[in-house]
Amino acid sequence: MSTVLLRGYDVNYIERNPRGSRLIVLLHGFGASTYSWLPVIEGLAEFGHVVAYDRPGFGQTERPMRWAGTNPYSMAGQMQLLDAIITHFGEEREVVLVGHSAGGQLAAHYLFNGAKNVSHLVLESPAILTAGPPRLVSVFLRLPIFRKLGPRLVGGFAKVGHKILFDSFYDKSKLTESVIHGYERPMDNPDWKEGFWEFLKADKHTDVAKRLGQITVPTFVITGQFDTIVKVEDSMRVAERIPGHKIYLVPAAGHLSHEEQPQDFLRVVGNWLRKSAS
Repeated sequence: MSTVLLRGYDVNYIERNPRGSRLIVLLHGFGASTYSWLPVIEGLAEFGHVVAYDRPGFGQTERPMRWAGTNPYSMAGQMQLLDAIITHFGEEREVVLVGHSAGGQLAAHYLFNGAKNVSHLVLESPAILTAGPPRLVSVFLRLPIFRKLGPRLVGGFAKVGHKILFDSFYDKSKLTESVIHGYERPMDNPDWKEGFWEFLKADKHTDVAKRLGQITVPTFVITGQFDTIVKVEDSMRVAERIPGHKIYLVPAAGHLSHEEQPQDFLRVVGNWLRKSAS
């Protein structure tokens, strides 16, 4: 793993095949990190220069507590960081965005907010139609009363996170101690509570659900056959609203199909990239 200074803070990332003809950016979901992409990053490198990074508030990326201008944890701040990633690594090459869950929402949102050279979009179990907390919740959490209390409250997220991770796997035998440790490791960071609190209270409003019909780049929607976190029917509804979409249901997989069935994930994504690029 490496770090790069972007937007005023250190961003943790991993990359493969830096000489690839195109840039493939991997966007992890809520509570995850670059660790989630390890089962498929080598395989994806066959198709280009792959970069996965930890979004603000997650993984090993620096958690800024003060900033001038845009809040790095907000939707606008995350768009600016994604743009900086593409500018830094892209070198004017075409860009493939691969977003899982909340990362899928970010990838789609970017298409309507100054996207650079994006040629293909892969949405895995995209958390686009899944209802999140009302916008007023983030406003409420920014009240002065929560300034010191908030980071203490998120200390209990470990239990919630365990439940989400458990429910994300269809085959529980694949949820090994090593996998659990990989997801828990960022919590060893002394700033993780404060950073996670900043993420929770930041404004992440998006209207992307209403604009899916405006997506014009080739789009591949993937979902696990037994996904209960982002329901299969919601992923299908996302796909149906995108013109010319392709959709695939990964057998014997839950919310993290790229982790449970990495070879099948690589097979279908690889075939799609080959055909759509020809």
